Amino acid sequence: MLKISLGFHKCIRHLPSGNSEISLKLLTSFTPPVKQPTGALCFYPSSAAARTVKRFSNMAASNSDHNQGYTVAKDDRISRISSSIRVIPDFPKPGIIFQDITTMLLDPVAFRDTIDLFVERYKEKNISVVAGVEARGFIFGPPIALAIGAKFVPMRKPNKLPGAVISEEYSLEYGTDIMEMHVGAVQAGERTLVIDDLIATGGTLVAAIKLLERVGANVVECACVIELPDLKGRDRLGGKPLFVLVSST
Repeated sequence: MLKISLGFHKCIRHLPSGNSEISLKLLTSFTPPVKQPTGALCFYPSSAAARTVKRFSNMAASNSDHNQGYTVAKDDRISRISSSIRVIPDFPKPGIIFQDITTMLLDPVAFRDTIDLFVERYKEKNISVVAGVEARGFIFGPPIALAIGAKFVPMRKPNKLPGAVISEEYSLEYGTDIMEMHVGAVQAGERTLVIDDLIATGGTLVAAIKLLERVGANVVECACVIELPDLKGRDRLGGKPLFVLVSST
């Protein structure tokens, strides 16, 4: 926020006639705005609780990049995203270190940078479906879908969708869950992008891929803001390409 301070300086000048002339001079000062920190989200397993929190390297990488190592993107936007991390230990349960992306959403520049980087990658790939994984995939998926002219399909937790659904159980870092999708939301042959905020062990993305392929969708790629490569989640994707903006180091 730009702060402006105002004040007045009073000057008195005595005239030869014996009268006094009083003048006021406006004084101003400016305080430049301070950029607020922004954030990203990641999970670490309980074994990482005693470790020092890892910072994120600046990169945009897909599975194809792994053949030659990660390709580091020379892009200030990725630096801005990867540095916007708020660490919350022992959430949602003891032993998990949570990196909060909600502060990124408070920064319109960092949030727009995130969406723009995904849009630039997928706008020419003839994607007709963007499938967002609950819940943070709902944040990134809709603006990407609108920008590339695709429909958005929510992949939800059980008993959240009102119509007929198909379901898939999957494992989490701290338990199991079920993912559901509306019957008829995706048609056979549709080129589909799966979007989530983070890939850790990969269970959530695997469930989304299975649901989509059960109805005949062509899953072109999975995309996440953050990857935790130590957990080897991409190895569980069955060869599906994975694109990430930043990765833990």
